[in-house]
Amino acid sequence: GNATEVIGAVGGSVTFHIHDLTGEAAIWNFGSVPIVTVKFGERPEAVFLDKYQTRFSISEQGRALTISQLRMEDAGTYSAQSPEAKSTFTLHVYSELAEPRVSCKAQNCSASGCRYTLTCAVPGDGEHSPGLGHVSYVWIVGEQLWREEPTVLVEESLPNEPVPLTCRAQNPVSSHNVTVRPADLCAGKSRPKGS
Repeated sequence: GNATEVIGAVGGSVTFHIHDLTGEAAIWNFGSVPIVTVKFGERPEAVFLDKYQTRFSISEQGRALTISQLRMEDAGTYSAQSPEAKSTFTLHVYSELAEPRVSCKAQNCSASGCRYTLTCAVPGDGEHSPGLGHVSYVWIVGEQLWREEPTVLVEESLPNEPVPLTCRAQNPVSSHNVTVRPADLCAGKSRPKGS
């Protein structure tokens, strides 16, 4: 049948559940390598290959396999096979994101207010680290979604009260917010002479 997609976080755990496997026993494989043979029952009998002894465990009368302390290299295809049927799972493993940081790229002030260019970024994103998966950035003003991109241009016009902005960085296993006030963030940037 079709493979079930499963997503896990580095250091976390995932469990594969077999729903439709009949029979009395099954063998779990990682790719084509056997992990464990299991006999179903109230007290399932499981025989693990040595290297899988530590982070892999069997539950639900033998019909579930749990992997703990996930590592990037655990990603791949797992299958449970009985004489009559086969269940297949595709595991994707991602690292959780670090806290995003917002940096002030430019500021341009006049008598009527200021314009700021802000960029939100997560450490490690884009530096050849496939471990983060797809990272998306959104900006929130008040409770409203405002932009869906890492870099934004913010205009603050006097005499209006400046509004804090929140950047949310998200990947398949985590989500983090950081809230900034553009004027404070950009305060260190040099202002043009005569302003």
